[in-house]
Parts: sequence; C-alpha cells; structure tokens
Amino acid sequence: MKKRFFSFMIILVLLLCMYTSPASAIEKEKREWQDETMYFLMVDRFNNGDTLNDKEVDRQDPLAYQGGDFMGIVDKLDMLKEMGFTTIVLTPIFQNEKKGYHGYWITNFYKINKQFGSIKEFKNLVSEAHDRDMKVLVDFPVTHVSTSHPWVDEKGKENWFTNKKEPVSQKWLGNMAALNLKNNETKRELIKVAKWWVKNTNLDGYYLSNASGAPLDFWNAFSKEVKGEKKDLFLLGESQKKDLKTLTAYEKTRLDGMTYSRLNKPLRQQFKNLNKNSNQTINLLQKKEETFENSRLAANYLDSYKTERFTRDAVEEKVFPGARWKMALTYLYTIPGLPLVYYGSEIALNGGEGVDNHRTMDFRAGNQLIDYITKLGELRQQLPALTRGTYESIYNKKGMTVFKREYKEETLIVAINNTSKTQKVTIPVSKFAKDKELRGLLAGDLVRPNEKQFTIILEREQSEIYALAKKTGINVPLIVALALIYIFFILFIFQNKKYRQRVREKSA
Repeated sequence: MKKRFFSFMIILVLLLCMYTSPASAIEKEKREWQDETMYFLMVDRFNNGDTLNDKEVDRQDPLAYQGGDFMGIVDKLDMLKEMGFTTIVLTPIFQNEKKGYHGYWITNFYKINKQFGSIKEFKNLVSEAHDRDMKVLVDFPVTHVSTSHPWVDEKGKENWFTNKKEPVSQKWLGNMAALNLKNNETKRELIKVAKWWVKNTNLDGYYLSNASGAPLDFWNAFSKEVKGEKKDLFLLGESQKKDLKTLTAYEKTRLDGMTYSRLNKPLRQQFKNLNKNSNQTINLLQKKEETFENSRLAANYLDSYKTERFTRDAVEEKVFPGARWKMALTYLYTIPGLPLVYYGSEIALNGGEGVDNHRTMDFRAGNQLIDYITKLGELRQQLPALTRGTYESIYNKKGMTVFKREYKEETLIVAINNTSKTQKVTIPVSKFAKDKELRGLLAGDLVRPNEKQFTIILEREQSEIYALAKKTGINVPLIVALALIYIFFILFIFQNKKYRQRVREKSA
C-alpha cells in the first residue's frame, strides 16, 4: 500500500512540473556566430597551470610575467562553460620580446610564447575547448610589431614599415614598429602567417586588434585568403574609431564583425551610477540597427585591456560595484550584438589603465556575480530572440529602461530599473496578442494584464527578462492534482487504520 501511494505521489509531482513549467523557447536552430557569448582573457594574467614554464615570472614586478599559461586556461574551461561562455578570446600567443606579458611586442609570428607553453599545449587547449563545444579566437595584431622584431633591421625589408619607432596610443606599450600594409610583400607574409596558425592548430578565428588602423583593401585580401583555410572561420575586428561611417565601411569588408566602440563610453556612463540618462545608448543601438549589415555580429563591451576597468568607474562614484555590474551585464547580454566580457568582470576586478588593468585573476573571490552571469548566459543560450531578434525601445526615463526583443514567435520584454526608487511602467495590451501574460525568467516575476495594459513594477537596482506567454488563468490540472493528493492521503490513513485494527484482532 505504501509503495503504491508513494509511486502515485511521484507521478503527480511530475505532472505538476509539466503544467507549471515556465514558457519554453522556440525550437533550437543551428548555432551561428551571432549566438556566441565571448570571454576575453589575457593569457599571462588568467591562471597558472604549469609552473615549469615560469622561467621569467616575477610576481613582485607587475610589468613581468605572472605565470598564466595554456594549461591554466584548460583547467578553467569547465568553469567558463558553466558560466555560459561559448567562445574564449586570447591575447596574442606569439613570441614576444622580454617582459612582453601582454603579447603585443611580437618578435616572431611563427613561434609560440614559451611562457605560455608549447604549440602542442596550445593545440590541446583548442581541442579541449572543442570537446566542450566552445570556440577559440586569438588576437592577431597586424598593424605593429616590436621594435626588436628581426624584420626591422633585415636587409630588403625597408619598405615593410612606415615607421620603425612609433609611439602608439596605448602609452604602456611604448614605441612600436608600424607595418606598411600597403606593401604587397608585407601583406602576403601576414596572410601566410594567419593561414599557418589556422591550418596547424584548428583555431576558430581571429580577434584583430586595431583593425581600423589597417587599409580596407588589406582586410578584403586577408579575409578572402585566410577563410579558405577553414569553413566558418570568424574574423572580429577591433575598432578604435567611433565614426559610424568608418565602422560600417570596415564591416562591409570581408570581416565578419566589428567591436562597437562608439557604444562603450555611453554604456559605462549609463551604468556607473544610479539615475543616469540612457538616451545616448538607445540612439546608438537604433543607428547600428539601421546602418550595419549584420548588427548581431557587432561586439559590445564594458571594458577591455585598453581601458580602465568598469569597476573603477563605480569605485570613483563611491557605489557598490557588484550592483553596477549586474545592471550593466543584464543590458550587455540582452541588447543586439555579441557580449564581449573581459576577464575579471565576474569578480568585479578593479584597475586603471595599462598594467593596473592587467591584474591577475583571483579565483578565490565570491561567486555572487558568477551566479548572476551564469543565469544570464543560460537565458541567452535558450532564447533566440536575445541573439537574433529585432530591437524596439518601449520606455526610457532616467535609468528605467524597457525594450522588446522579438524573433519569429518569441517575444521578450527586458526591464532594467537602474534608479534609486521602485519604478512602475505600463505597456498597452494592444502591443501584443490577446490572452497573454509576462513571465519573468530572471527573477521569477509574473505580470498579468488588466483589460488595457500590463503593469511592470521593479524595485531599485533590479532587472527582469519577461517572456510573453499564453495566459495560464486558473490552473485546473494543478487544482485537480492537489485534490487527488488530499483524497488519496485520507484513503491511505483510513486503510492503514483498518489494517492495524485487523492485526490487533488476530493477535488478541
């Protein structure tokens, strides 16, 4: 009797789960590059997995190597996968001059930086990532090399450079040798190098730092040749230029996407404190939608190895960085484009420009932000409207932002209350199909409409991602199931009482 009863209870619980589950995403489509969530890490500053290659490590000197390597990244792939990251982007892995921990003082494109490990270990990193259905991009700088590169003094290569000792915009990099990318020999050599790494390591593409510093025709030639080495190779160009015409011109080359640098400063301004105006970011998003050929492949970011950390903005405003990160990351993950998250964001790592920005990752830090990023990453993978959908601003006032993402039959409403007070926003029912409700997927809120409108109420510094779903109304199956559980429980007690009475009568 007991076994039957508990078996029945289990079946009822399963039925309840079926009837009370949240709105599900539309049928899964083939994964495309626009569906990626990217994690950018500086190899030397991430994780030390092999102390045998620490020959130049000096942890007392922030300008020296700190020990991060390929094995250290492999050790943390599961962690990154669990947080929802599908692509990792690495700073340059090529041979560098002494103290070139960041990877940008390249002295040989064909040799691996031994401080990071061997080429065999790098190939293993790519393989391990692929086993987890993750992709790997490597930063491949083409505009500058180290002043110590052998090409600089090599006879016959005088025309390979426009300046052999040029101060670059990132002062912490000092003087570098500027490559002449209009020179056909230089162009051919860089294309040859890029093809070599794809062919020999099976990496998935390149992050091209300072891509806007190279001529447009260079990228057309580069992309045509390099993409021939591997199907679905991805080329993401970094732009230091903010002019929209310039950005779209580079996007129209054979590059697949560009970083949307123009959005970066307004985005940081919007979320570094409460009650900030968000008009500029909305205008920039709408302009991107209107002008980019594929705005879903434009990468959005809060900080990078070239900026101050976003945490620094919050610290200077004397506000709690964790809350600032939650608001900003919700926005970053839900607006059109690829989220490009810089390592250390998950622990609100602080830092100014240059070496202060390149602090080592601390894996002992708390996991409050990690849990939040994990949830955002999960929703981004489950909801095609976040990666492929249209974008429409619905409400925007002094930090309270509501917008719609829509793809096929999936409609999402993203609400972010970046203010110091509880906010209420009404949305006309006429904007949606009848008999619908908004089900919160991030915090579990539920909004049912009255005859004319939905009313979203969010407390200060809270966000929600709502899925438009068929109105549940009275959950008849739930009520019936609960009634049956009650009836069977009473029957169970009654039968058990009778059984005990018969046992006593027999023993008497």
